[in-house]
Amino acid sequence: MPSAAGTNSQSRIVLLDSGLRQRTGHHAHFACGLARLCVKNGFSLATLTTKSVDRALAAELADHRGVFTRGLYEPAAEGDLFDRTWNDYRAGQRLCAADLDRSGFEPRPSDLFWMPVTRAREVAGVADWLLKLGVRPRVAIGFQDLYHPVEPGSVQGLIHRLAARRVVQAVGQEQVFAHATNHRLAQRLAAAMNFGIHLVPQTLFYDPSAPAAVPPTLPAGNGPLVACLGVPRPEKSGLPLPDIVHEALRQRADLRFVIQVNGAKTNAALMALERMPQVQLVKGWLDDGAFVALIQAADMLLLPYRRDRYAERTSGPFSFAAAYGRPAIVPSGTWMAERIARKQAAGIAYKRDAAVIDALTVAADRLPDLHSQAARLAQRWRIWDGEALLRVVRRWAAGDGTGELRRVDPKPPSV
Repeated sequence: MPSAAGTNSQSRIVLLDSGLRQRTGHHAHFACGLARLCVKNGFSLATLTTKSVDRALAAELADHRGVFTRGLYEPAAEGDLFDRTWNDYRAGQRLCAADLDRSGFEPRPSDLFWMPVTRAREVAGVADWLLKLGVRPRVAIGFQDLYHPVEPGSVQGLIHRLAARRVVQAVGQEQVFAHATNHRLAQRLAAAMNFGIHLVPQTLFYDPSAPAAVPPTLPAGNGPLVACLGVPRPEKSGLPLPDIVHEALRQRADLRFVIQVNGAKTNAALMALERMPQVQLVKGWLDDGAFVALIQAADMLLLPYRRDRYAERTSGPFSFAAAYGRPAIVPSGTWMAERIARKQAAGIAYKRDAAVIDALTVAADRLPDLHSQAARLAQRWRIWDGEALLRVVRRWAAGDGTGELRRVDPKPPSV
């Protein structure tokens, strides 16, 4: 990766991401995209990650330092249901601060510290370290998901409140820019942390001008192609895909499916689908070019995720589909369904799990209309992206405010 030492006279960006470990997923996509943008614009950038970061990924990062011994998604302490969350917060806070202290990295008052995806314990740990050094840079903290609800009176609510107080104590309220990617998430965070949360663009980069990549092998035929993309994780497993595929093909034999799976970790029922001529499995991680090529080759995306995990969580595959003019089939009650209901994206939201097959067949019948709608809306997604997010954060860091960016302010919980 070319150095992002920077020629621009404004502040250095310090990207802190203990979830950045391998060349897959949202973390790597954002970090590498940010590094390219900083090189392009002459912005100074340093990147602090886990010590165990993949070497190939580290080579793509600007001024990379392996600092953190514990990853963002790894527990920092043990305990039972009564004290596990609190123990993890306190141990993770101390560990994060100690890692930074040992790193030898020297923060500057002119820096912009940016944690685009973080947790309360990391926020508090960075604050402890800055307090010890007596340095007060600007700090941007971002949230895309909550690992557990932050209800009033909950331990999760408490640790977010404590982390917010600590970072304000370290650098001052006016030096903190907290952001989230959707309104419901921002509402919960604003109440728990007791300060305003800005609604910001997605941490995704779209490049319609990039040379078209060749998609992986697709199933034969010319019937509607349904793509199920994104490496499977437990929180995505709302409905069993093998059952959906079998029933969908029983009702409409011309459908075709391309499904991204985890390779060796994939269950036998899903792997057995590969024996069907209408199904193609794509194993493992896809680079951005191949991922976009699959979306463009598909007629629609199917995302049968868990409602409880995606009510306040965004989806990368859904956002890419919207940016490249493809409709999606999603469960109601989710962030994705809300985008469709507000006419911000094209697709169909099914209300009951049993209705997913009906949604697929209706979408297949309505493909011309859905494609036309998706094409009209695509440009909105392409300009509300990681590059727009960088402009927002740098504008704030320069003291020029946040423009017309919406902010969700805390409201006291009802008694």
